Amino acid sequence: MTVGHTYLLLGPEKGLKEDSIKKIRSQVEPCDVSKFYAFEDYEAEMYAQLNNNDLFAAHKLIILDEAQEIKTADRVKSLVNYIQHQSDCATLIITSTELYINSSIMGAVEQQGKDYVSKFYEMFESKKNEWISSYFRRNGLSIESKAVTAIIEKVENNIQEFENTCSQMVIFLKTIPDKNTVTYDDVEDFLTHTREETEFTLFSYMAKGKLESALECLHTLLRTKDAATVTAMCASRLSTYFRRALSVQINVANGCGMSLRYGEDNSAFTKKVFDGDRPISMPKDREIYRDCCNRYTQKDMERILVTLAEYDIKIKEIGTSLQSIVMERCIVDVVCNKGRHTKKPEFASL
Repeated sequence: MTVGHTYLLLGPEKGLKEDSIKKIRSQVEPCDVSKFYAFEDYEAEMYAQLNNNDLFAAHKLIILDEAQEIKTADRVKSLVNYIQHQSDCATLIITSTELYINSSIMGAVEQQGKDYVSKFYEMFESKKNEWISSYFRRNGLSIESKAVTAIIEKVENNIQEFENTCSQMVIFLKTIPDKNTVTYDDVEDFLTHTREETEFTLFSYMAKGKLESALECLHTLLRTKDAATVTAMCASRLSTYFRRALSVQINVANGCGMSLRYGEDNSAFTKKVFDGDRPISMPKDREIYRDCCNRYTQKDMERILVTLAEYDIKIKEIGTSLQSIVMERCIVDVVCNKGRHTKKPEFASL
């Protein structure tokens, strides 16, 4: 492998993909690293960095993520043209969670040689069990089968996240005298107390109709992150999750299955309805979307999406001091009223 090339890293296995990026980076260091996302307006800045020498860095490493979103003819043509006439001062890494992207882009990278295209598949269930059990065994702990299953169901499905979680658990459990076996309760307690609240966690509470938990999650996000950023992004992120739930609901209406059991019809979670829909693969995520579809009808979700769009505009228009209050009201309108606005108090006219 040499500098001045383009690499294509495809597939859902994030951990091994990150390892590959680190390996490529080690071969071109020292370098400046920049990352762009294909769903944004990346072209002007990215191509400027790729094609222009930098006075302060001998080499540049550019990462273009979410490449499955490169769909327009102009964007495809520009990227293919760069790959065919690459700069010596930069290395480009194109990544996607999908196993296939635009065929012209894939073909242009493949022309460099087979070593420049890599696919990273999710581990089979049996491999996940084996990997987790082996990790704890190497660290002097055995683990119950129910505990292994709990980790698989509750941790993001890639080696990087498995390793992060398991290593933290080992450090914690080693502080307990005479602790030799990891139990299901150990996993539940650890993941409950170390879980980081995110916008998706907020959505999960709203999907299940848990108003108190949703409001508590919102305030945790406001305390632990930049409050202005949280409120500015929250409604739009929730719209993304509810739109994905709507696509599942539409699939169910069209006869697709929503089973959580292995081997049964679960095509409602994988069949694409809207542009940008990705397969929902993690069991815990499927359960959340199923709960959402059971609680909210298709009409409810359509109304919720309109309401979230209205709140998104309202939050960005008002001062930051009022944004958290407006976001609370948004959550109430979704959870309690299924997208209908809370009625304002009425006063008798004189």
